[in-house]
Amino acid sequence: MREYVRGVISPEDAFKLSCSVDYQDFDSCLVKPVVNQVLKLADISLDSPSYCRVEDRSEGHPWHVDRGNLGHMEWCQYSASVLLTPSGRFTGGGFYFRDQPDRPIYHYLDLIFFDSIDENAHLVRQNSGERRALIMFFRGLGD
Repeated sequence: MREYVRGVISPEDAFKLSCSVDYQDFDSCLVKPVVNQVLKLADISLDSPSYCRVEDRSEGHPWHVDRGNLGHMEWCQYSASVLLTPSGRFTGGGFYFRDQPDRPIYHYLDLIFFDSIDENAHLVRQNSGERRALIMFFRGLGD
């Protein structure tokens, strides 16, 4: 499963959220609209160990699946991401799925939602400037 939903957060709310690089509560007024979109796509649990955070990671992420290449997050069934800063504020930083290695995704204000299966291995390229994203990791219901 892979879903792309446009415009899940306003530019103003994305800016406010991008100022809080840290773990976030699913029920915060800035995160809840994104969670509500995710709830329309899959049966997820918001209970621990599910979590979300705003990330600013200039080194990016190498190829991986979100349940962990070494199984450190085996509970993670679904993942979501929203880019909070427009691409003009950073260089690099493209999000790529392994089966589309020549197709960078810059999902400013948009939701990428996918299940944590091998076919959805992905990476985020290194970047310079300010690239902040809301990243979310969910257990499925009944897990």
